[in-house]
Amino acid sequence: MSNIAINITSTSSEAPDVAPKKVVDRPRVMLVRPPQQFYHAAFPRGPRLSLPIGLLSLGSFLERNGIEVKIYDAFVEGSGFDKQDAKLKELSDYPMNRAVDGKSDGSSANKLMHFGATFEEMREAMARYQPDIVAITNLFRENTNETLECARIARQVAPDAVIAIGGPNANADAESMLTQKPEIDLVGLGDGEHILLELVEWKRGKRALNTIEGLVYRDAQGVFHRTEKRAFLQDLDSLGELNYGMIHLDRYFSYEKAGIMSRARYEYDGGEKSVSLVNSRGCPYKCTFCSIHIHAGRKFRTYSEEHVLNHLQNLVENHGVKHIHFEDDNLTLDRPRFMRIMQGVLDRGLKFTWDTPNGVFANTLDEEMLELMKKSGCVYLVIGVESGDQDVLDNVIRKKPLTIKKIVEVFQLGKKVGLDIHAFYIVGFPRETKENIMTTLNFALDSLKKWDVIPHLAIARADPGTELYREAKEGGFLRTNVEMANASGVHADRFVRHTIETPEFTTHELEELNEKYHRKFIRIIILKTAFFLLIHPKLAIESMTYLFRTIREEDYTVRQSVIKLFFCRLFYRNSMLRIR
Repeated sequence: MSNIAINITSTSSEAPDVAPKKVVDRPRVMLVRPPQQFYHAAFPRGPRLSLPIGLLSLGSFLERNGIEVKIYDAFVEGSGFDKQDAKLKELSDYPMNRAVDGKSDGSSANKLMHFGATFEEMREAMARYQPDIVAITNLFRENTNETLECARIARQVAPDAVIAIGGPNANADAESMLTQKPEIDLVGLGDGEHILLELVEWKRGKRALNTIEGLVYRDAQGVFHRTEKRAFLQDLDSLGELNYGMIHLDRYFSYEKAGIMSRARYEYDGGEKSVSLVNSRGCPYKCTFCSIHIHAGRKFRTYSEEHVLNHLQNLVENHGVKHIHFEDDNLTLDRPRFMRIMQGVLDRGLKFTWDTPNGVFANTLDEEMLELMKKSGCVYLVIGVESGDQDVLDNVIRKKPLTIKKIVEVFQLGKKVGLDIHAFYIVGFPRETKENIMTTLNFALDSLKKWDVIPHLAIARADPGTELYREAKEGGFLRTNVEMANASGVHADRFVRHTIETPEFTTHELEELNEKYHRKFIRIIILKTAFFLLIHPKLAIESMTYLFRTIREEDYTVRQSVIKLFFCRLFYRNSMLRIR
């Protein structure tokens, strides 16, 4: 692999054209999310099983343009799903402890496991469909091996097909993807809808490959070329509506009900009918750890308010959706727009609950907005705090213009309004001192004590393509191929490939601090919860009923059931009082 030449051109005119292996008049497109390996934690069981909304956008757009297209999400395909009843009581035995090749590896809790269809089942599905273009999503670095294996199988099944990779991680490391697997023909960069449509035209022999903007591809000699950068799409409404008929929506709901959740959420009857939704793309901020700008750009681009409201109405009225995870990176950035969307939800009489698992920017929030959020169905907000130290926010993370003063104000308002607030914190940046780290940890602890803000603490990970990765690599602070597993068994993010060590701290020291403060957080939460249930005896009885039902009906151990009780009910005490 090291002998492969790399030639990155700056313009398409310098990149040579490459003919498709076979010209096809009406190409068939297969969009694939490969199966996944993950660590089996106490809760939630399984990986994050969100809808493949990126593939759904691609597929809906292609279908609208007359292209034959199929979405194959390995998470809900194959015998792994077909052999389960609605509650998936055999989940711990099948399919999660199968190795990637379909054989049992004798795994147990906190061991690497395989979820979804086997690769052989995926191979059979490809053979039945016989695609001419296979587009594989690579969302996270942790799933790269599965993506590469999927490409290898696709090439075996369809030797003349175009094998394309897209997604955030592929965008960040396109040349590496091509280097690792010669079966991959190209990587699409940025918004993928028009790239795929133009690749169909290339496969039909109707245009040259080097005229398609936003590609990294290899020529016949194995040399890599990059075409001109594609401008990010501004009119998102032009992509049209999502066709949820392209996926098995009921299967995601079944998994969600069984505890294989896309995101942590407040659980109530019907709440398993939960979907993720993105109403905007891009982020203007320059946080050093964030990679969103690589594939979505720095300009905030939105669907129109009417489009968003119609989409929400379709989900609620035609698909029975009860809960929505707004996955936008900047849901509230345009305050007037989001206020009008929430008011539109109320005006149309749409009944659903919602949350913001990716976090929102505290600077856009005020009491009026929090009140309207609560009224329109918000269960909880996650605030992207990152650090409790102002100097770190300004000069290390560069999260300007966020201030600790504004964060505290929002925390206080959340308690006043009666809206559950969670917060993201990150420690372990280059140039961060032990004193800075302790300031953040103690700020998180104090915010929990004073304003009931649930902390989510993470150790900084340097993703390729980010400013953090560049700084850590140049400073000699980068540590690769490190796996971290929190002993509590409740954290979903179990893989860390690039961590940071400086003269101020080691990875081991950060892990110990993480554990120490995690235990402190849990003790305070338990005490606060006990007091809450003491003054709300009806909710105490409901909580005990929920606990025993989980043990009896969902095949959870007592420990798993207690953890689920907190993650799905007791972390949302304000919601327990108003959403039944």
